Amino acid sequence: MIFVLLTIFAQGYCQTNVKIKSSPAIESLMERFVKEGKSEETINGWRIQIISTTDRREMETAQSTFAALYPGMSVDWKHTAPYYQVRVGYFETKNRLMPILLELKKTFPAATYAYEQISKRSLVH
Repeated sequence: MIFVLLTIFAQGYCQTNVKIKSSPAIESLMERFVKEGKSEETINGWRIQIISTTDRREMETAQSTFAALYPGMSVDWKHTAPYYQVRVGYFETKNRLMPILLELKKTFPAATYAYEQISKRSLVH
């Protein structure tokens, strides 16, 4: 027990006294990286498309069914003539969406993944 406490104390102490020296060129690159990251509103990401149909009623039914089954997950639709597409979730990587996609295919057999520009704000919420 004492060893664990000493280890935790030592780790906390060491972390507060760490100083990293880097060249001005590295500092400049890091500042530029952070600035550009903040200026971008969107990033490339993944969503799950549960349906693509020309029938608006079918799209609305799929959207409401999904919202009832998965109330905590985001769902929205878009119209790319002549198709209505319902897309759900926001994922930074394809690996994170695959388990959910497999689960959704039980209810929505046509579900597939979609690569698109995603608002950074939607990933945070």
